[in-house]
Amino acid sequence: MMMVQPIDGWRFFVKGGKMDCVVDLEHGKCDCGVYAVEKIPFSHVIAAGTSAGLHISTLVCPVYSKYFLFAGYSENIYPCVGQQVEELTCFPLDVKRGPGRQKKSRCQSWLELSRMRGRKPRKQHMVYRCSKCKETGYTKQQCKK
Repeated sequence: MMMVQPIDGWRFFVKGGKMDCVVDLEHGKCDCGVYAVEKIPFSHVIAAGTSAGLHISTLVCPVYSKYFLFAGYSENIYPCVGQQVEELTCFPLDVKRGPGRQKKSRCQSWLELSRMRGRKPRKQHMVYRCSKCKETGYTKQQCKK
């Protein structure tokens, strides 16, 4: 749950999520920097926009609209006539894999990362017993005797 406090007509203080941020809807900025880079609203911007009574689609940068896509292809594209176009074949580089298990190649979302931080021990069903005093609930490293 995010708490939104208006600062002025276009700026809002959004409390919640990974960090507390000041969102400026007029200039398209957020303290975390995600909105300025991606230009697509995310949790802080959506919370501030709905608090201001704006529709989420108005917060998306116009570059992502269908009108910009159509404008990019509105002109005719002509092939190069009379110019010598060099034809090269590009082959992929030979990549030698190193030993061991391959690392994950995808970036994890903030939700997956937050779930990883609050993870419980893998062996919850196991009863831990101290090898010094033979009491249950802890191991030798935590023993106070």
